[in-house]
Amino acid sequence: MKYIKFLFFMILAVPGIAQQATDYFPAANGHKWYFKTTLLDSLNNEIDSLATYSIDSLAGEISYLGYQSKYILGKTATYETVPFLPYTDTSYVSLSGTEGRTYFGLGALNSLIGLVDTTALDSNFAGLFNLLASVQGWYSTYRLANTVNSNYTLFTKDTTITIDSTNLPLRFQVRGRRINDGVLSTSVGNFNCKKFILSYSVSYILIPILPITLITIPDTHYVAQGNWLVKQIAPSTSLDLSVVQLGSFTFPGRVEVVIPPIVPSSVEEEYLGVPDGFTLAQNYPNPFNPSTVIEYSIPKDSEVKLTVYDNLGREVEKLFEGFRAAGKYRAEFKAAGLAGGVYFYRIEAGEISKTGRMILLK
Repeated sequence: MKYIKFLFFMILAVPGIAQQATDYFPAANGHKWYFKTTLLDSLNNEIDSLATYSIDSLAGEISYLGYQSKYILGKTATYETVPFLPYTDTSYVSLSGTEGRTYFGLGALNSLIGLVDTTALDSNFAGLFNLLASVQGWYSTYRLANTVNSNYTLFTKDTTITIDSTNLPLRFQVRGRRINDGVLSTSVGNFNCKKFILSYSVSYILIPILPITLITIPDTHYVAQGNWLVKQIAPSTSLDLSVVQLGSFTFPGRVEVVIPPIVPSSVEEEYLGVPDGFTLAQNYPNPFNPSTVIEYSIPKDSEVKLTVYDNLGREVEKLFEGFRAAGKYRAEFKAAGLAGGVYFYRIEAGEISKTGRMILLK
């Protein structure tokens, strides 16, 4: 028995034994990732003024199109507004052995489609990206046991696009490659990562056996144990169509990296200054989930009551009741435990009252 235990220990200790894909994924539902995504200019400098922020949430596990998978809800907006918005995106990950499969839909083509200014291209050429819908499906994207620097193909799509009566035979291809592991330093700590490069390429098939590569975008992914994806970076790249007399175009790059949690500041009962008159503003965001902000102002000192009602007129929550000095204020309504639907908010200040309408999405 001691020999068996020793042998088992030695097997686990041998360098190069691949860990399971589940080791790299968060264990508990409700896990949240917070990301900052920044565009890169032609010199791969970050354009911070164009940054967006995302919150992804591990929602659960379901059977999706033939695979048992984790499903992740996501939303993207500015830093100030993203906590208040509903989740609008869904992505899927299936973990089996040493492989992490992802469902590859058009939404996953941000590395290419999302960076193209299609107004600069002929509308027929932009139609190429619509044809990529035919390659949607499950792909073994992250192969943790793959030999370092060996390539594998996720898919290849050949098609023909017509531009100004000229038929262009094109090939769209996505290939993967695991590269050397590395330590990634971020604002939330250091991660020991498996690293992969997903290369998105478009080639001109002048001769089937010798396609001419028009563009290749290498998208580097960092996968950390217990966290999954913690960074993606794709450099700025040029698309050269001079071979077919259509000029060249630049794809801005992007970098997406984990950041500390985006926590909305407490805005309830916040004083905003002296008002011009009595107002009750439309809540924002609207529709909302799970919380929204209501701004109001009172021109003179008075007793104030701010109340939320459901669509049957029943009181749901009293956001404030008491004395207020003249001023502008904000109140936050948190509706995490309520059913979706129409709600009303009503302010009463002295002899003045006003009602607003808002929608909770679930």
